[in-house]
Amino acid sequence: MRPASEQSGFTLLEMLGATALLAVALSILLTSMSQSMQMLAKDDVKTRMGLVARSLFAEVDNTPLQLGLTEGEQDNFAWQLDCTEIDVNNEAGIRLLHLRLTLRQGSYQEAFSTLRAQSITPGRM
Repeated sequence: MRPASEQSGFTLLEMLGATALLAVALSILLTSMSQSMQMLAKDDVKTRMGLVARSLFAEVDNTPLQLGLTEGEQDNFAWQLDCTEIDVNNEAGIRLLHLRLTLRQGSYQEAFSTLRAQSITPGRM
């Protein structure tokens, strides 16, 4: 049997310090994990927005373009397409259109733009 002065183990103060240190480390870990999850969700929405934009621009390629605003909804995204004509030399019989597509879902919004050439005379291009 050991004398009382040689008892081993942690004191109450050491246990409180270790518990506090563990709590701080866990709160930092949980905060960083939460931020990572939020960034992952935001990245997922933006990736899907890019795919929807690509799909909508592909649909526009197959239809005659009308100047002005067009709105709609696809895959839970509200979209708005603004089609404006860019002034260029029309000797070639081609008009240049600027397409600006805005997608919205909840608090997320992304804008995409591209240029399209369209024949002024039917049957060409």
